[in-house]
Amino acid sequence: MVEEGEETISCPVCWVSSDPSEHNEATATTPGDLSSSAESSSQQVIFAKTPCNHVYCRTCIERILLPDVATMGTCPMCRTTVSIFDLRHATTEKSLYPSNSDVSSWPIANNVYKQFSVGRRRGLQSLETDDIFRNTSFCFNQGHVPKLQYINKEDAGEASDADDLQSGDFQRYHFHPQSMTFHGKLDFATPLSRPCGDSMRYSYSSFNCLLQFSSDGQYIRDGYIHWGYEPTTPDDYPLDGKWRVEWEDGEPLEIYVQKHCFNCVGINYEITLDDKHRPRFEWPEAARGFFRQQRNVVQRSNQQIQPGARGPSVGETLEWSTNLASFSQIVWKRISMELSPQSDGRRLRIRPDEFVYRNADFQPQLPQYVATSIWGNTFCQMYTVGLASYHFVGTTVPFGDPLAYISYEHPHTDVWPALDNGEKFPDRVPFRNIEWDSVERIFKGDICWEELYNTTWMGEDMWHYEIKFDPKFMFIKSGTCTRSNSEEPHQFGQDLVYVNAALESVLRGIRETVTTTGEYLDVVRKWRQDGASGPTLDMLGEVSMRVLDNRAE
Repeated sequence: MVEEGEETISCPVCWVSSDPSEHNEATATTPGDLSSSAESSSQQVIFAKTPCNHVYCRTCIERILLPDVATMGTCPMCRTTVSIFDLRHATTEKSLYPSNSDVSSWPIANNVYKQFSVGRRRGLQSLETDDIFRNTSFCFNQGHVPKLQYINKEDAGEASDADDLQSGDFQRYHFHPQSMTFHGKLDFATPLSRPCGDSMRYSYSSFNCLLQFSSDGQYIRDGYIHWGYEPTTPDDYPLDGKWRVEWEDGEPLEIYVQKHCFNCVGINYEITLDDKHRPRFEWPEAARGFFRQQRNVVQRSNQQIQPGARGPSVGETLEWSTNLASFSQIVWKRISMELSPQSDGRRLRIRPDEFVYRNADFQPQLPQYVATSIWGNTFCQMYTVGLASYHFVGTTVPFGDPLAYISYEHPHTDVWPALDNGEKFPDRVPFRNIEWDSVERIFKGDICWEELYNTTWMGEDMWHYEIKFDPKFMFIKSGTCTRSNSEEPHQFGQDLVYVNAALESVLRGIRETVTTTGEYLDVVRKWRQDGASGPTLDMLGEVSMRVLDNRAE
């Protein structure tokens, strides 16, 4: 009950009240509803207050903050960015999620997460050109406090030995076990200086991150990392701060200038003052290539920045010109005079379709090849295991394990739709109603979404598979996948192209035993005789040529 003199609170989303009797009367429409409401409200509702001082019941605000980038969202009342870790008890003002808990109790304890690329064709393109993002690791295996590991040397680049790496303790951190999300912040005692060109350097005074881990804790599937710029004073660097850049035929963009250096569309620039104290800079070769310019490009302003002056004020502009007709006038409008480490700096989004951080101790099980049976083999599309790959475990497995299943364990699947009830679809979905004809090499089985998970996926409750394999079980020759709500079944060998996940290791073994390239290619040509479709031959040929090229090197 609400104590005398205590203000009644209600949630603006669901209208639940802190006064149980008021809640019961307001929500009950029948005697049965009244009984049910009284029972549900016998447990006191917890109300949470956001940093912007808006109050919601804890259930509603957490439901708002947990989807998308987990634990982060916006206040429904004023659209202010809110973290679930910012929530306080509405009456006691105590944090609902105390910071700096013991790491040893977390499910990711004892793990170290390092960068790795996703997909065999993708590298860390966004990291390769920016040393501040390279060679960072997250360590949860060194005592009770999480650590950031980073390079601690002026020239950055690849770490040559252990002395090049430095570890710093996160000074403030949270972990939300339900969503497997970590927030951490670290302030450097001495700012880190990193090169961004021949003579340019950025200085960073802080690091913060939001990391959401996969359900099994083996990789970081979403979030961001942010290096905060070291604040500078306008007296020393009068053009430092945040600017809006506009030119005639381009979209406006924002840049951060620190120590008269800035990065624009991935290219670093350095501003200097000439003998008349006028700003100027040259476009580096990368910028000329980006804008398809062969000659040197100089960008300059006629506005003088006298010694001791602080440059244009907020809202004022700095006009530039270049020796290119298409960029004859460029205007910078000052947004802020100083940089804030909390909001200004270099941020990189961690996305499951680009790169992730993976547990350094994770050792994925390599696919095996069985030439005489379906059992023991794995078949994958795009030559990627875990991207809806088919795993045929065997006919004798422990009770309760499936004979075969579809794996959705690759990070790319994290961007796929959730189940229709809002839950993330499972990492593995077992086949049901399995039939195997060893003479015709035909597998039949069902994926029963409704039966297994009490919901549908993309409006479909069941998929029925009929799959025919080649004589050596190197690829899926033909077959169909019929979905409950689809008019036409998907065709294996056409829109569903699957090959054995151990194909590359098999081909390497063949390449080691034959004496000529012709003998190797004879093995490859036999796939056409075994009934491989055109798209399947393309995938088989791509893998076989990669093996051949590697041998030639």
